[in-house]
Amino acid sequence: MSNVETIDWGVVFETLANEERREILHYLTSEQETLSVRDLAERLSVDPDDDGAVHRARVQLHHVHLPKLNDAGLVVWGRDQGTLRETERAHQLPAGAIPTGPMTAEVCQDERQTSD
Repeated sequence: MSNVETIDWGVVFETLANEERREILHYLTSEQETLSVRDLAERLSVDPDDDGAVHRARVQLHHVHLPKLNDAGLVVWGRDQGTLRETERAHQLPAGAIPTGPMTAEVCQDERQTSD
């Protein structure tokens, strides 16, 4: 038996098809440290000063994005601690798979509207 981990690239690329998940990976790979889910929610929120907007972002992270990123092996999500960090697999992604510059939720929304 081999200890070599096989990567299901189909799952990885399906996970990365979502722009918000690519943005999450951008934050994690650029910070090079463990982030709290709260901090990430504030960064992704349309209005980081609006507790309701931050709460909605946290709910989306908790119920949608983080489980998918975790299942694809791209992040380690400490649910009990409320933390996450990227895995080595996140650094193995092909060039251009994740954005290289920060994007706010407003920029993402503008891009979605113009691409329709």
